[in-house]
Amino acid sequence: MPRAHKRKSTLFVITDGRWCEVNQTKMEIHVGIWWHNGQQLIGFAQAVAAIQVPRPLIDSDLTHADAWDTARRKLSCPSDVEYFAIPRGRILWHADREMGVLYHGNATQPRVLNMLAKLFGLPRWEAHLDEHYLVGDALDACMNNE
Repeated sequence: MPRAHKRKSTLFVITDGRWCEVNQTKMEIHVGIWWHNGQQLIGFAQAVAAIQVPRPLIDSDLTHADAWDTARRKLSCPSDVEYFAIPRGRILWHADREMGVLYHGNATQPRVLNMLAKLFGLPRWEAHLDEHYLVGDALDACMNNE
């Protein structure tokens, strides 16, 4: 008997003030935040075209803390797990260079970066390790060095 196919990536977009899950194979460019628990990738996004920002680096106003309850349930995390315990990051769009900028932590694998670029509709992108998104021992070491 064939196993049911479970999607490994999900994108939520704000529509009329609510999160709506989207399932598109070809989509417009988005910016936002994400989590990846090793099995599932969850993104929360805003379309770049909908953000009225007159600067080259376009970011969303989304926060991990605000989206965590929805993400936690989708990732099947217990309620006592904090949003920073799961590998996460942020996606920005550099308008002048016409490319995405993927910020991630120490636990993000290259294949996840590729999945993120596809999920957020990025035709070109570059990735940057950012200490804000460290997890595990790397986070502990960073916190102890402050």
